[in-house]
Amino acid sequence: MENGTQNARNGQKNNIFTRIRSFFPQDRTTVGEKKPWYKLPLARRIIYFVLSLLLALFLWGFVLMTQNPDREKTFYDLKPKFESGTEADLILRKLTFCGDLNEILKDVSVTVSAPLTEVSKMTANNITVTVNLNDVHEAGTYKLEVKATSTVGTVKRVEPATIEIEVDDLVSNTIPVSYDFVNADKFPDGYWHDTPVLLSSTTVVEGAKRDIAQVRNAVCHIDLADLTESVYGAYSLSVLDKSNNEIDPAVFKNSIPTVTVRMTVLPHKQIPVVVPEIIDDELASDIFEVVGATLPIDFLDIAAEQSALDALTEITCEPIRLSGITEPGTYTFTVTMKDIPENSYVLRGVIPNVVQCTVVIAEKQIKQYYVGIPITFIGETEEYTYTYDRIFADIIISGPARLVKNFASSELTIIVNVKGRMPGEYDIELEYTFEDYELYAELEIVFEQTTVHVIIAAVREL
Repeated sequence: MENGTQNARNGQKNNIFTRIRSFFPQDRTTVGEKKPWYKLPLARRIIYFVLSLLLALFLWGFVLMTQNPDREKTFYDLKPKFESGTEADLILRKLTFCGDLNEILKDVSVTVSAPLTEVSKMTANNITVTVNLNDVHEAGTYKLEVKATSTVGTVKRVEPATIEIEVDDLVSNTIPVSYDFVNADKFPDGYWHDTPVLLSSTTVVEGAKRDIAQVRNAVCHIDLADLTESVYGAYSLSVLDKSNNEIDPAVFKNSIPTVTVRMTVLPHKQIPVVVPEIIDDELASDIFEVVGATLPIDFLDIAAEQSALDALTEITCEPIRLSGITEPGTYTFTVTMKDIPENSYVLRGVIPNVVQCTVVIAEKQIKQYYVGIPITFIGETEEYTYTYDRIFADIIISGPARLVKNFASSELTIIVNVKGRMPGEYDIELEYTFEDYELYAELEIVFEQTTVHVIIAAVREL
């Protein structure tokens, strides 16, 4: 059994060698006899080359292991730090940097040399780049050396080798806080917002004296685009200089705090206002009358919850009761409006319970008839006889009720004037006069018949 297995293995080996030999030309040493493949010239050259390469690699590795030469490696984009880790020492001296510290401490490159066997261990994490602030004690410009150390190898070069910094006095300033709106044109139609309330009116900025001197105020930007809900929250502040340009917050040594903003946002709607009812039962209604009542507004623009607006169709007012009025004229009364929802806002500067209703009160214009008032004939002479078709007149007096009611017919004289007329027939116009003309100047007199027919004849001598 074992012999059979061994024979199988030998057969496999013969097959492998047979395949290899097939790649090389077979020379014959004698007629009908082949050379082994490994004795062929080409095969020998390949074998010698491989052996030489292995020997060279062995010798090169041996030299490196025994000599271990140095190699350099450069690391880029390394950020310097202060030796103390922070600028705390500088701040203790009431000093600080001018400008953005990230721009001052620019990235550097560091070249490190180490033995060949240590090169693989070198990483950027092994390197520390620092700047020393011990010589900075007052405001000014300084050129400071950039130092680098590495836990693996030796630092050969740092580029750039120095940085220039400007140091100024560290000061603080309290500045006012305001607000402005952005995207005001995108605020939704049909909505209203009130004036924002800032829970803090000032903030404190701290930094280099040169930078703080440029600060004017801080502002929070309230975005109105598509805003339909009330605002109550924190907003970031932008610090502005005297030219109204925003200052990079990196120049400040303290964090600029936020400000809390409260602003109500509600839908609004115009609701008609009904003129109040005028109750005139205490007015001398037989003499006076209300000829007009008006409000200075036709509607209230109300902002409230949508459900409250939907329930409103009109705003009514408490009735106005007239009392103590004895003269005609224009009177104003403060109205009390009803139906205004709670927690609502009346817009356009209208204060509901300060609105005044204008009521115009005038005397009534009435008429009164007088019948059979004697006519006074004047201008008669003894030379003629006078025959009149009537000696009484009927009149209509119209005018302010108070005058008409107080008028007495005895205060009126109706006149027919025949003075200077010659014999004949005439229709003479009736005239009138009052005892107190100024008192009754507003009255109008209309005669039922405006003329009297008069016959004038000469007197016959006996």
